[in-house]
Amino acid sequence: MKLFLPIYESLASVLIFCVDWLIHQLNLFMQYQTIVLIIGIGLLILAVSSVYLLSRRRGFVNYCKSLNDTGRLRRFLRQQNSINDFTSKTKVNLDQRIYNSALWYTYIDYAEDSMKVWVCIPNNFKAKKVLDSNLDNIAQEVSSYTDKYICSSHTRKGSFYVYKGEKK
Repeated sequence: MKLFLPIYESLASVLIFCVDWLIHQLNLFMQYQTIVLIIGIGLLILAVSSVYLLSRRRGFVNYCKSLNDTGRLRRFLRQQNSINDFTSKTKVNLDQRIYNSALWYTYIDYAEDSMKVWVCIPNNFKAKKVLDSNLDNIAQEVSSYTDKYICSSHTRKGSFYVYKGEKK
């Protein structure tokens, strides 16, 4: 989640700028216009400083690669909803929803000489079982994203499986 924080901050600041523009155009709540503008500028400054701090250690290109590959890994691990044959509606599977919601905490972090893949372990037994069946596929999928890193086997750290990779 920490990788996507600047994106969320910048989206919030754009939304606040749009609200400020609406306030100005419709002449509504004029007394709040400067406050909304200051909040929008503050969030934009916070987003820029967050990108700077996150990319200072690893570089901006590695930060962008982390965002891209994290999205690709989440799409790879996501379980699709099944459709009921009789009603043509999607079935509600709570274990599958728990598994897919745990993927939001999964991310790839590239540094200059190494990489780490953090895969969140779901807190449901059946969802954890689905993830455990995909563990070998995760290492192969991540190593297919780039040929610069060699990915090791996973270790458990708290509620995450961590894959470490070193540069060739």
